Amino acid sequence: MTTAHTLTTYRRTYFGLWAGGGLALALLIAAGYPLVGVAGFALTAVAATALQYRTPVMFDERDTTVFQEAGANTVAAVGMSSAVIFPTMTVLRALGLVAWPLWLVHLAWFVTGLFALWALLVGVARAKR
Repeated sequence: MTTAHTLTTYRRTYFGLWAGGGLALALLIAAGYPLVGVAGFALTAVAATALQYRTPVMFDERDTTVFQEAGANTVAAVGMSSAVIFPTMTVLRALGLVAWPLWLVHLAWFVTGLFALWALLVGVARAKR
């Protein structure tokens, strides 16, 4: 039987694994060890996923509602900031005031992919209704 204390421990461990893996990934990439960072992240991701599937009930309906709202707010925040940052950088580059850094190119492709995936999943969700 899972107690409230045990469930809290599982949740903290789950989120800690994801947060620790993400932090390790970022720090190891910045330190010049990208493959080690990816390997560390992959290990923590596998551990977190295994924990989630081995735990009887880690998340309930309230959690699902909170995650859905947080996800919607995240997509909105990324969309709004992208709507300001990318056109502004494009204008500044066209005026010769800044150089377009390589990392921003990768970020632009990521945001494009994120919203393409979002649009696809909106279509799938609407088709199901």
